[in-house]
Amino acid sequence: MAAVGGTPVGMGGDECTRLLARAAGHRLADRELRWILEDVAADPDLATSAEARTEAFDRLVARRAAGEPLQYVLGRWPFRSVELTVDRRVLIPRPETERVVEVALEALAAGPGEPLPGATGAVCVDLGTGSGAIALSLAVEAGPSRPGLEVWATDDSDAALEVATANLGTSAAAVRAAGARVHMAAGSWFDALPDHLAGRVDLVVSNPPYVAVSELVGLDPEVRLWEPIGALVAPDGAGGVGGMADVEAIVAGAPRWLRSGGALVVEIAPHQADAAVDAAGLAGLTGARVAPDLAGRPRALVARR
Repeated sequence: MAAVGGTPVGMGGDECTRLLARAAGHRLADRELRWILEDVAADPDLATSAEARTEAFDRLVARRAAGEPLQYVLGRWPFRSVELTVDRRVLIPRPETERVVEVALEALAAGPGEPLPGATGAVCVDLGTGSGAIALSLAVEAGPSRPGLEVWATDDSDAALEVATANLGTSAAAVRAAGARVHMAAGSWFDALPDHLAGRVDLVVSNPPYVAVSELVGLDPEVRLWEPIGALVAPDGAGGVGGMADVEAIVAGAPRWLRSGGALVVEIAPHQADAAVDAAGLAGLTGARVAPDLAGRPRALVARR
């Protein structure tokens, strides 16, 4: 079992060796087999039956071998300080978006310190929330230092909102408490927000679709064939830059909703950096820049009202 990181709790070494032997023909990575083993071992419904564990392991291995992303096979995936339920209704959480959350938290901390009159605390908006990864991370990580924090999470996909709602109700007490700060709203971008938030938002953050239609065929099959295309692909922008239409719509709409000094943070593709900064300028936002991801590539537009 050294190759897969040790024997998962709840399984003996002999059973793990037997299951690994069953999976040998699929040629999956050792680390993926370890995660699948751990998932099966942790399932309380399988605790008393080696036969049921074998069937579950075989089923998950077959799904992964057929090309289904491991995150969907397991049905959960870590994102910063939370663990998220994920399936084909939502995008898989990625390190690039973890970095966007970091940039957003920095922008929130550097913004106006005091709530506006009538507000209980800072107001954050996550547009196109998907699994709720960004919204829940903001609630968990900014909440302790921001009493009265409100996080609004919007999406025009009812299916995605079902996943996000499930993630807010996680069994982890600290995360569940933070999730109580999050309000779900159905609709497209800012259209989902209540009018009383106009001019009162401290932070707008979004990971919108930004893959160009022309780029779709070149995507990894695990992305192209399994993840929701509507959450990935956007039309070209007004200036002809591929995949920029939704980014431009968010940037153009932000000034109405942000308070003075409020920040906008939007995940983009590296080749969209110049166009995103230009869009921010056209919208009347100030200080526009693009923060890098962990690989040093331009990844997050940051601007202020």
